[in-house]
Amino acid sequence: MTFTHGGSGGSDQTLALGVGEYITFMEAHWGEKDGHTRIFYLNFVTSAGNKLSGGSTTDSSATATAPAGFQLSGFFGRDGDEIDLLGAIWANIEKADSGTVAPADLSGSGSTSLNLSEVFGGPHGNEFTDQPSAASGQTVGSITVRAGDRVDGLTLAITAPTAMSFSHGGSGGTDNTLALGEYEYITSMEVHWGQKDGHTRIFYLNFVTSSGNSISGGTQTDEKGSVTAPDGYQLSGFFGRDGDEIDRLGVVWTSITVVEAAPVEAPEVSDDDIQLSAVFGGPHGSAFSDINSIVLGQTIGGITIRAGERVDAVTLHVTAPTETYYAHGGTGGTDNTLTIGTGEYITSIEAHTGKKNDHTRVFYLNIVTNLGNSISGGTQTDAKGSATAPDGFQLSGLFGRSADEVDEIGAIWTRISARGVLLTDDMSKGLISNSNFTTFGTTIRNWVGQTISEASDSACYRKTKPFNSNNICPLGYGKDDDDCITQCPMAYPVSCGDECLHQNGDCALDKLKKIFSVIAVALNVATDGVFGEILTTFKEVALLVNCATNMIKVIKGLLKYLTLIHDTAPDTDQALLDAAYQSDVVLVDLPVAVCTCLGIQVPEGAKYADNVIIVVENIVKEVITNGDEITSDKQTFMNFLTNNVTAVAAESDVSNLQDLMDSNSTCGWELKRLTDRVISAVSDIHNSTPNAAVDDIRVTVSTSSTVLNDIPMVTNNCMGELLDTKTTEAAFETRDLIRKTFGVIVDQLVDTGKTDMGKSVSSNDYMLSIANMGLSVLSTFDPTGISYMASQFIQPTCGPTSFIGEIDDGTLYQALGLTTVGQAFLGSYGTWTKAGDQIVNLIFESTDSKDVTVVVHSGGDTYAQVDVGAGDTVSWNCTIPELQDKTMYLDRWRPGLFGLPGTGGGSLLMWVPRSTEGGHIKMHVRINPS
Repeated sequence: MTFTHGGSGGSDQTLALGVGEYITFMEAHWGEKDGHTRIFYLNFVTSAGNKLSGGSTTDSSATATAPAGFQLSGFFGRDGDEIDLLGAIWANIEKADSGTVAPADLSGSGSTSLNLSEVFGGPHGNEFTDQPSAASGQTVGSITVRAGDRVDGLTLAITAPTAMSFSHGGSGGTDNTLALGEYEYITSMEVHWGQKDGHTRIFYLNFVTSSGNSISGGTQTDEKGSVTAPDGYQLSGFFGRDGDEIDRLGVVWTSITVVEAAPVEAPEVSDDDIQLSAVFGGPHGSAFSDINSIVLGQTIGGITIRAGERVDAVTLHVTAPTETYYAHGGTGGTDNTLTIGTGEYITSIEAHTGKKNDHTRVFYLNIVTNLGNSISGGTQTDAKGSATAPDGFQLSGLFGRSADEVDEIGAIWTRISARGVLLTDDMSKGLISNSNFTTFGTTIRNWVGQTISEASDSACYRKTKPFNSNNICPLGYGKDDDDCITQCPMAYPVSCGDECLHQNGDCALDKLKKIFSVIAVALNVATDGVFGEILTTFKEVALLVNCATNMIKVIKGLLKYLTLIHDTAPDTDQALLDAAYQSDVVLVDLPVAVCTCLGIQVPEGAKYADNVIIVVENIVKEVITNGDEITSDKQTFMNFLTNNVTAVAAESDVSNLQDLMDSNSTCGWELKRLTDRVISAVSDIHNSTPNAAVDDIRVTVSTSSTVLNDIPMVTNNCMGELLDTKTTEAAFETRDLIRKTFGVIVDQLVDTGKTDMGKSVSSNDYMLSIANMGLSVLSTFDPTGISYMASQFIQPTCGPTSFIGEIDDGTLYQALGLTTVGQAFLGSYGTWTKAGDQIVNLIFESTDSKDVTVVVHSGGDTYAQVDVGAGDTVSWNCTIPELQDKTMYLDRWRPGLFGLPGTGGGSLLMWVPRSTEGGHIKMHVRINPS
């Protein structure tokens, strides 16, 4: 094979290597060209002393020499028409043999060569990982901990089969080294961490070997955790983040004995089944992409080009597995359609471009099939380009930019032999969970889906919980000074202090809205009733217009609102209001203002606007009765949860689970068994540790197999029955509501040992909806502005995203709920495989004309920043253990007005799951101008 990087300019110089000769040295010089750093000069030296060089030397230079026994085997870096950044990949000259012999009493060896542990610490410093160099059968000769008050650095020395060392952190602290004996290996690591200058650092480390020897360094803290090697594994490296000290640390476990590479079973989804062509046109109009609508193996039955002088629109007609159309562009031009026959598919696209009103447009398109049939439209120009499908691929979709015409276009090729995975695929192999809880009945793929990221409000208040006795937070919570705070969930992924905002939310704008609402009340008071006089003058007209306008909006929005997924609210509605302003405003002033605006007398001694609540409540009940599609078909609705999706009031005394449990469905029986198991499991933890604090029990339960495996598995399998009578969206919504209900049951059992079987889910959601709708309607004619102010503060309270479980193979859109808002990342795509190397690989592919910085957020916190040059492709990797069980959220800084950077333009959101089989994420992150 051949590795080629850079452009086609310059003059070639070639050095042929002799037998037994290899490259051992590289020298590079660099400098500035047009404001960009480029490689100006390279010099390579071989083991025989031969040399090859090219370019111009500069004052900025560096060299790299191969470690003993290694040779140059490849490169990494960045390129375009020239080489911008370059590094060497050194590989063993000879195949390495095992350096460790397993002792006779070893219980077993690792079935895979490598595993990653849980990770401890904070998201600061620079990322590092020893994973690429760690291998099965290595011998660890020694470990050194450099520490003082905290852990400054670590060094792990590998002695066989190839000598090397892994060093991380700074040079401070005092060295403490443990030399390992023959057949001795490191089996556990204990980590303590704490805060230093507002950053989480590793304060203490302790390692223990198979012979009972240990080494430690640093200062112990109350926050600590530990990991132990799986049977047959040893510590062979680390991953985490560092700077002058160690900020975050996890262990790379490798098999003690050599694990020969086993035949790899082909994944159910493959990134190689999709390829994107070059793009033709200009950066105008709005971005579009068919990527997340494509089903591998689909059939294109026809293509239509609508054109005049230029290409106005293009439409692909998909005939199987389901009929749909991918249409892009405007309504002008004349239609020209090509019908695609059986066994025929599109293999090439030719595009001509030109200028119209200083904007680059697509002037001409020509599409050709494998049988030689073609269709074209528009006017040919001198600026043209073409793209041909790779062997075995066909056109399945398009991407580019359009408005009234097509501004830019590219082809999405898919492998003809590839077949897409389906939600309803039989996944019977997953019937038994890690806790040996067996389930029966319909088994389908466990995917995150799209509905879980839908927000019912603009923001939510983050639920908090206390630390346990070791200062550890439950799964799904992060440390926030003196307590644990919810990691922002899928529906509200943007962190904003004690709140989480919906996708694409702006923290500064959200705070300004709340501040403005308070100022507005003060201004109304300061005008001494002017707004009240205006209201009186136009009272009848205002009431009629405002009531009609708002009621239409309320009724249209209510159906969707009542089926949305909400996290449990505080014990009382006042808990939300009291946090925002003085209770007298809510208990006295607001009811008086509402009654005045409605022209009704204030009830004597009233503290709450009961009459208003009753009116709104009747509207809600009427919509539920006559407007909801689900309730219009009793049989369909009773197949799963009676009176639940619409979140009826607690007064109706309907349990979220009981009706289903009483039915004859397999799903009902499974949920009954699961509920019994949840109650029993939490009770067992209470009973086995009778003196344990509730906060300790909460942390234990949050990482139990019941929470991580059983609840996700059973609730997902129930969705198989739902799909017989519901749309996919409705089935996902119902499944996620049942998971939320189990969250309430678990919380109640942990806190009190009792449960109301989820009734509080309905009650809290219902009262929250009443408060929000009432204030929304009244705010249009409230002279004080208080109801508008209150509407800005009434929000749901959100807990973490829970009970997702292990996710089956699929595209990122299907499996992990990948969602883009705006155009910045539109067209991003990729795959998730349950089995893998525990790596998250993001490939940033820029079609932008400006340099951007992509910010990677995890669980609402900033995790990394990746610079992507205009038109560049940049790869970024991280480990799954560092990001698992949290949202991944991307936004980007891009130069805007006057060159000032801003984050507007769009965002990308998806879930990063855990996997007992490792897991692998590969995502092509498209960066579009916006």
